Amino acid sequence: MKMRFSVLMSVYFKESADNLDQALQSLINQSLKPDEIVLVKDGVLTTDLEKVIERFVKLNTSVVVNVISIAQNRGLGNALFVGLNACTHDYVARMDSDDISDFYRFEKQIEFLKEHPHVDVVGCNLSEFDREIGDSMLKKVCPESHEDIIRRIRLRSPLNHPTIMFNRKKVLAAGGYDSETLMFEDYALFLRLWKSGLIFHNIPEILYYMRVDSNLNSIRRRRGSAYLLNEINFLKYAYKIGAFTKRDQLKYGILRFPIRLMPIRVVFLIYKYLLRKKKV
Repeated sequence: MKMRFSVLMSVYFKESADNLDQALQSLINQSLKPDEIVLVKDGVLTTDLEKVIERFVKLNTSVVVNVISIAQNRGLGNALFVGLNACTHDYVARMDSDDISDFYRFEKQIEFLKEHPHVDVVGCNLSEFDREIGDSMLKKVCPESHEDIIRRIRLRSPLNHPTIMFNRKKVLAAGGYDSETLMFEDYALFLRLWKSGLIFHNIPEILYYMRVDSNLNSIRRRRGSAYLLNEINFLKYAYKIGAFTKRDQLKYGILRFPIRLMPIRVVFLIYKYLLRKKKV
């Protein structure tokens, strides 16, 4: 029996029109095409972004494209909360608006879920790139089994969030996305799913390509006092829901907080040599 699935994506005004166009095209150019694409416009978009969306909807009539507009940008958590509740199929795949999914991504994730019905959330490894796929030698690898994934869940987000496909009803029952943990919406979601008893798995293949610009903007977003305050708020939330103990909070803070205040070039080297792997 066919497992129907939706793709959930959010876009806001700072996104590049070219990046969005490439991301949307990678959803259509799949060995297994989605049954529905839910695209949340998180606040007012630029004219160029609107044109990309309008053209995409017009040219891809074989796929249901549900475009949802939110009047004011309130962050990724809120946009994904709205979008997830609008998805109509049993399984939902996440996708960011500036990345590219591999040709076989959805086929392999759906096949895995068919063969392992006890798994609720499945992700995959990813390769980073700047302008073209392959121009970086860095990849982000996650543990494969549920047990190994959970072993790292108190130190860093356990899966590559934009790569996941999941059981919609179970994720909604666990609370879905929220806007309480700004900048840490994905990590907070994984903690809620874990505490609700959901089972994770990571396919040990690169099926997703994440855009990381050479100007280090993605690194800049993960440092500074504002980011640190959001991280402290996240730790309070993790303790509140029983995912972290006080000892877990302390260990996390000792390891992660200093990075937020280091010079950007130092942070870049930490990400490059300690938190990423070289492709072979």
